[in-house]
Amino acid sequence: MMRKKMASNKAVLLTEGNIRKQILSFAWPVFISSIFSELYNITNSLIVGNYVSLKALSAVSACTWICNIFNYTFYGLGMGAGILVARYYGANDHKKLKNALDSAIVFAVFGGLCLTLFSELLLPVLMKLCNIGIDIYADAEKYLRIYLLGSSCVLTYQMCFFILRSFGDTKHQLYYSIISSFVNIILGVIFVRVFDLSVMGTALATIISQLSMDVLALRLMFNYDGVNFDFKNIDFSFSVVGQICRLGIPAGFQNMLIAISSMMVQSYVNLFPNAVIAGIGVAEKISNWAQMGSMAIASATMNIVAQNMGAENYDRVKQSIKEAVKISSLVTFILVMFIFTLAPLLVSRFNRDSEVIRIGTEMIRSAIFGMMFINLSHIYNAACRGAGNVRVPMMIAIIGQVICKYLFVYIGLKIHYDVHVLYLGTAFGFTMAGLLAFIYFHTSSWIKEHHMR
Repeated sequence: MMRKKMASNKAVLLTEGNIRKQILSFAWPVFISSIFSELYNITNSLIVGNYVSLKALSAVSACTWICNIFNYTFYGLGMGAGILVARYYGANDHKKLKNALDSAIVFAVFGGLCLTLFSELLLPVLMKLCNIGIDIYADAEKYLRIYLLGSSCVLTYQMCFFILRSFGDTKHQLYYSIISSFVNIILGVIFVRVFDLSVMGTALATIISQLSMDVLALRLMFNYDGVNFDFKNIDFSFSVVGQICRLGIPAGFQNMLIAISSMMVQSYVNLFPNAVIAGIGVAEKISNWAQMGSMAIASATMNIVAQNMGAENYDRVKQSIKEAVKISSLVTFILVMFIFTLAPLLVSRFNRDSEVIRIGTEMIRSAIFGMMFINLSHIYNAACRGAGNVRVPMMIAIIGQVICKYLFVYIGLKIHYDVHVLYLGTAFGFTMAGLLAFIYFHTSSWIKEHHMR
């Protein structure tokens, strides 16, 4: 009954049909929406870099990883809800499905408000850890104070989007991301160019555009067949919230630690001149485009594995993982070569300063090939999460992208204090994470016992 209803809204049952087509049809809207989502930070940097000053661009770049600490945590919680919903949908368990859906949405709205307050209180500590320079500190604080007011908005739309993904619906996320991104661009230019609000204008534009995405996503939740969220008939459960947290917090904690580690590395970056801070900040934004394809395919992998685990369709689980690795590796290679080739042109779009362009291009070309390894980590870790194993992917990411990356930079700068150490640290962390995920997946008894290999 529920599946018939949901079919009218294009929900997809991932336990049957052509695997390759399903991965691609699932992943391409996620990929494109990720590009538009990434436009939030890119737009802010583009606007202040072109219309304000190099100092303002440095301030925004110095804030990147502080913003990501909260964004990554919310992404993990949304992922936890998505895994649970996909599992119940694959098992055709209507009662547990409604319980999970209602609990996730209520938790997102009200829990997000508490996290917004927490983020504002924690801000001075994070800025101190990040070694933000005196000359850009005031701009950075203004930007972050406003930007973090949107924390509740981010958690809400992440939760809604992961719920939709668990039904195989990725197109609504794409539509809403496009609308929200255009709102962000238009308002950002107006606030900076017309009202002269500088970095505060870009941050204000961002939270207004995120709020618009919340309104659209929640409106869909109230009308989406199979969800039927109704405040008068909520089936909320703290135990389900606990399950969401158990599945999502390891991923959120992992991503938060990655952000904290990168923030600590950023503290070394912030000791260099403003041109270096801006160049590396721009390079990291551009380099992230190379992993958007693998992350979109990983999202498809996680949901396909979760639904088929719920349906106990293990042969399809194995086939899906193999197909995802092939597709993701090819897509990542194409993106890597594209960005490597056009690096100077892409960096120059953010700022025309020759030193910023030189630093940004060097950073991209030194670190970009590490994406070929992190691609494997995305797919194998997503498969494990879809099967309910969230701790091992967390440990792999922490060891590779946190510990190995930070130690490489820390020790490397002690041996030779040079900006090239910062470039190579990112590539080293990505490479280690990919190798560890590959080794675990192909040698672990847990993987074999759960019919994934």
